[in-house]
Amino acid sequence: MSINSNFDSFQSLLSVDGNINAIIIGLITVGLITIITIMAYSFENILRGNNSTVKRLIFEIIEGVVLAISMVLVQHIFKALNSGDMSSWFYATTQLTILLYSLYTMQNRIIEVMNIIAPVYIFGYRVVTGYNSYLLLFTASIVMLALTVIYIYRHTDLILSSQWRFIILQIMYGALWWAIIWPFHKFTPYYTINMVVGFVAYMYMIRYLAKWIRDSFKNYNNLSEKVNYDELTGIRNRASFDQVSKEVFKVYKNEPDVPLTIAMFDIDHFKKFNDTYGHMAGDKVLRHVATHFEHQLFHKTTRGQLFRYGGEEFIIIFRGLRADESSTVISEIRQELIQDPLDYNGKELNINVSFGVTELKDSDVSFRDLFKRVDRYLYESKDSGRNRITVENKTISFERS
Repeated sequence: MSINSNFDSFQSLLSVDGNINAIIIGLITVGLITIITIMAYSFENILRGNNSTVKRLIFEIIEGVVLAISMVLVQHIFKALNSGDMSSWFYATTQLTILLYSLYTMQNRIIEVMNIIAPVYIFGYRVVTGYNSYLLLFTASIVMLALTVIYIYRHTDLILSSQWRFIILQIMYGALWWAIIWPFHKFTPYYTINMVVGFVAYMYMIRYLAKWIRDSFKNYNNLSEKVNYDELTGIRNRASFDQVSKEVFKVYKNEPDVPLTIAMFDIDHFKKFNDTYGHMAGDKVLRHVATHFEHQLFHKTTRGQLFRYGGEEFIIIFRGLRADESSTVISEIRQELIQDPLDYNGKELNINVSFGVTELKDSDVSFRDLFKRVDRYLYESKDSGRNRITVENKTISFERS
């Protein structure tokens, strides 16, 4: 390819049609990157509450499919805009931007592998079928690109926190890709430098866009936590319970074959902890109980959702579990709480709890009916001497169980 033809190709970007096409592709790229970002952070939030290996694998596969669809979509759009011509440097830059941005954002091993095998998939067959003399250059570039991708994947936070490290990695990534492309499109050094600089600049703009989206998510999550989570214990609060309870009642009231159980419990003689050891001890007792139940619920069943209702009272909503099944889970967690006393200034604080448990019934007109019943059962346990569980109006002492 001659210098003049390279210059003419570059100059075409300055034409009206070239500018319009660039704007269209730029907007599409921003749209795809926004979708990728929202998806990545949404999945991250879901996994933060339930880091299931199977769910993580499913999400990683979905992210990989979305990336592949994005690459194909950009390819077809470029073909449509350029009458089938795919030799534009802007096309290659857009593809590389989406690939590398996904690697930074998704933190997904499938995306890491896709970044490594993409050049092999795109250009490997051409090396084998007609460019054997460049096999050594192609292989060396692929190996170097793979090492660069692995480094980016393993040190993403470090790279994003350092402006110079970010720029250097973009230059390396872009230069290696152009080294891979060069045997098939023999760009001049001047043109290659233009392409690499363009890619770095493009990634730099995308980085600021991503930062804005990421900060927006962070601010939203912080606001959500303040509104829906208890500041002292870190679990969901009364406001969150009021919202969730209405939603689950609507769903499970129309699904009579799927059970819904609610358990309410409070800490026995909680006032004594405050009076004897001070309010800081009382706060630690609340955190200890909340953390213990939250942790054990996650390990024993994914169907229990814990809320702090107020003071020393807590509520668990069990979706898809009957009252007897929920009671078994509760009793096991309570027994483990007894075996794990709170250490406060060298003293062991033994904590007992009382429970009420009930299941959604056909006669319940609203969630209020279900709540009033479980509240009554809790007080039956307390009035009977505490350290008890009342399930559907039947009270059992833990000391005798």
